[in-house]
Amino acid sequence: MKTVAQISFRDNHSLSMDIEGVGSIERGQPMRLDDGTWFCEMIVRSANGIVALQLLSDDPERFEVKAIG
Repeated sequence: MKTVAQISFRDNHSLSMDIEGVGSIERGQPMRLDDGTWFCEMIVRSANGIVALQLLSDDPERFEVKAIG
């Protein structure tokens, strides 16, 4: 068996994920839910499968994707 993704929970309560063979990263359009919160989906497609993140926020601007570095 080959490891293709690894998830680590850190002491400072953060989550780290290593994914091999990334093909694309996609972000859906933010949508307002009935209770006034916002929902957005982010998808990472890899050679070994798909990782989907369902994100919630009080402001759709928080879903802006920024480059690191």
